[in-house]
Amino acid sequence: MHITAAGIEGARKWDAMVYREHQQTDRFRDPPPDADPWTGLAWNFSPPDRDEKDLDPAVNVVETYLDPGDTVIDVGAGGGRLAIPLARRCARVVAVEPSPAMRARMDAAISELGVDNVEVVPERWQDADVPVGDHVICSHVMYATTPVLPFLEKLHDHANKRVTVMLRERPPQANFHELFERLFGEERIALPAMPEFRNLLESVGIKYDLHRLEDRPHGMFPNPEAALRRSIQRLFLNPGSASAKRLAEILPECLVPDGEGVRFSWAEPQRGWLVSWSTE
Repeated sequence: MHITAAGIEGARKWDAMVYREHQQTDRFRDPPPDADPWTGLAWNFSPPDRDEKDLDPAVNVVETYLDPGDTVIDVGAGGGRLAIPLARRCARVVAVEPSPAMRARMDAAISELGVDNVEVVPERWQDADVPVGDHVICSHVMYATTPVLPFLEKLHDHANKRVTVMLRERPPQANFHELFERLFGEERIALPAMPEFRNLLESVGIKYDLHRLEDRPHGMFPNPEAALRRSIQRLFLNPGSASAKRLAEILPECLVPDGEGVRFSWAEPQRGWLVSWSTE
């Protein structure tokens, strides 16, 4: 990577977006509990079963860049949704994941599926001391990453061959923005996502391959109770708080039937993208 004035300015813009979103969140959120924020959500990031049903579409794209003897570093590996399928396609995976809830889900999957070539590192990427690998991947992690430039440099510098990053067109909470605005009466500030990341890569002179991933349903729930639980989590509220009680009052008018479940009336599918670049 060649850091220029344009790259520094691109990173400043990214960091400012994250800072403004966090400031707004902190003004309205309930006092955060001591528990891991991913408790109760980690199952969403589980790997597919032995038959690889519900395989993340990113796996097939990443596989085209892999050699059988490669080591893959999965930054923010979550519950192993990518790490475990990729472990069947390369020599070794180093899964860097700070969340205890996510690691518990990944450890259980490693045991259940009999995978023996995944090393789990219980650290944030910024703090992790791991050797260089061949291919570094980072799936849906960077939305709230700041400062972004050292994070990006570490991704680049730890890959002998290639870096691959997956992000959505809009941040993961995008379909909850309208709900936030109805609850708090203020326009929701968005985190950066793939458009801003592509701008950042271009500002530091990285030429990348771009792949469109299939849309994923979003803002859909099996029932209103599940919609309320997820909305409380996504708006950083505590069950039983004044804000959570008000949310329960306004949520029914926001939901419409969708098959056997419900969805936000404004819900849109999440459009996914994958960018990959050579470090050789």
